Amino acid sequence: MDTVKLGILGAGKIASVMAATVKALNASGDKSVKIGAVGSRQYDKALSFIQNNELEDCRPCAGYEELCADPKISLIYVATPHNFHREHALLAIKHGKHVLVEKPFTVSYNEAQELFKAAEEKKVLITEAIWTRYQPMRQMIAAELSSGIIGQPLMIHANLSYPISAKERIAKPELAGGALLDLGVYALNFAVMFFGMPSSLEAFCHKNASGVDMQETITLSWKDGRMASLQSSALVVGNRRGVIEGTKGYMEIDNINNPERLRIYDGQYQLLKTVERPPQLTGFEYELRECCECIRKGALECPSMPHDETLAIEGLMDSARAQMGISFK
Repeated sequence: MDTVKLGILGAGKIASVMAATVKALNASGDKSVKIGAVGSRQYDKALSFIQNNELEDCRPCAGYEELCADPKISLIYVATPHNFHREHALLAIKHGKHVLVEKPFTVSYNEAQELFKAAEEKKVLITEAIWTRYQPMRQMIAAELSSGIIGQPLMIHANLSYPISAKERIAKPELAGGALLDLGVYALNFAVMFFGMPSSLEAFCHKNASGVDMQETITLSWKDGRMASLQSSALVVGNRRGVIEGTKGYMEIDNINNPERLRIYDGQYQLLKTVERPPQLTGFEYELRECCECIRKGALECPSMPHDETLAIEGLMDSARAQMGISFK
């Protein structure tokens, strides 16, 4: 099996998680992917990243152009702030690289569409690195719903909130900040994964002095009567819980940001079943494995997060921002 050489574009916190993931895979005996280079705007930062993460046989690159031009690199992981995703993904595509773009994929539907078109023309894979889409717990939750154990599912509640409003990338509109793109995207994906695309959306928010959404409530509805109530906040500590309610019972999912366990209750509020998350390295390994497998097969999108699903979520976020009066321009 050919090894996929990964280039990490950006040297921040999320990039360190990907580095740890690849190291853990390699330590487990999986050599199907290795980190070949790290790119940062400053050479010293790329070098420090490699040293701090103890990456072997990894080259620091002074700038993203140098990284994307490296002929040994076949896959680029874009780990820069939201507002740069389009620019950096396009750079990787221009050099014929496959691309794994950290969530949110882009800051708008139109940007996402542009990336998919560019990748299709270059015949390279591009996919969104929203880890919950690729994790086994997604299929485990879906299987319990399909079993009918809670009857007909009709209502979803989901919350993801952390007090992160002081972070520059959250607070500033020029960095495409706000709770929606950083946190609300998980709540939206949670609802869409299990109920499909809604027929309507209503959104309300509280903004900071710069006009960026700090917390919001989004209500989704479906033509068959199903509904979802979603909350995200950059101001408070939330319970991170997802709840799916049905005609015969309900289920609770701990931590929709990286589901840890599923508890199922009957109509008398008695616990019927608990499903624990399978052991994981970091949780990023699933998206990385699927991405690399698709590259080997010559596929241009990942089945766990197909392009039309990314576009659908981007469209929902566009609609929510329009209703809330949020603009990044």
